[in-house]
Amino acid sequence: MKYRFYLISILSLLAGLSIYAQPSYMSKETRERIEAQRVAFITQQLNLTSSEAEKFWPIYNEYKDGLKDMRDDFERPNFETMTDDEAKAMIEKHLQQEERKLELKRTMLTKLSKVVSPTKVVMLQKAEMEFNRELLRRAQEHRKP
Repeated sequence: MKYRFYLISILSLLAGLSIYAQPSYMSKETRERIEAQRVAFITQQLNLTSSEAEKFWPIYNEYKDGLKDMRDDFERPNFETMTDDEAKAMIEKHLQQEERKLELKRTMLTKLSKVVSPTKVVMLQKAEMEFNRELLRRAQEHRKP
């Protein structure tokens, strides 16, 4: 039973980190273009006024930067030579990262609640998911011959 828990934890760690990882093959210009599209999409979906957007984006970007820093700290394990102790340490590190991500999100949502309505704060998650879904759809279309 413990083995199953460890395996699921490790797989969820890797899946979660791979979702957030920026592809290395993507040029800086492409990443900047996607980020500009993200800003425009979320601004439109939340119907942010210019004064709200001025306060919203620094808070949101601080959150995203915190997530990026966490990704940058991640070390890819060698599963072929991993010992049980290393696996346990990896699981513990994963749990600590999940706690840090939750704290980052809690801080962001608290700050955002002070600058936009609670409805817009709740709508943020939906807007992010829709943008990511559309981005994935476009990437899949682009890959088709």
